[in-house]
Amino acid sequence: MNSLPQEIINELLIAMDSYNAIAKILIDKLITETDQPEKEKINEGHYYEIENADLFNGKDTLSEGWSFNVHGEHCLFDHIVTGQSLEVSLGNKENITNLDPYFFYLFLKTTPGLQHLTEYFKNPFSDMLTFFEILEEENIVINVYGNEFRKV
Repeated sequence: MNSLPQEIINELLIAMDSYNAIAKILIDKLITETDQPEKEKINEGHYYEIENADLFNGKDTLSEGWSFNVHGEHCLFDHIVTGQSLEVSLGNKENITNLDPYFFYLFLKTTPGLQHLTEYFKNPFSDMLTFFEILEEENIVINVYGNEFRKV
């Protein structure tokens, strides 16, 4: 973190909060706007049960122009107009705030007003992972598992 100006670090921390807030909104949209077969379990917090279910609105996207693709233990959300992209961890309710270094980089790269932050990460995955590890040493994030981190 010594190589990043404090103002950039602060912007990145705010971007993490923004990512988390948007992820929660999008997961709620996905749960309420699709015909999830395991809705009861999902409502209890078992987000690993979320599927690529049919939309109630009969369209190809969630409200406000978000497409989604559930795959494995993640769901990729893309905004069809802005191109903003969020790859959200499923599992349980807490997992949706997990941050994967590369997926967070893509969020920055595709989010209007945040693209300038990517210039500090020449090697998107490894440089962002190093940044997360430094934040972990400073007790700002914790390593949840593998390469996924969460703000404390």
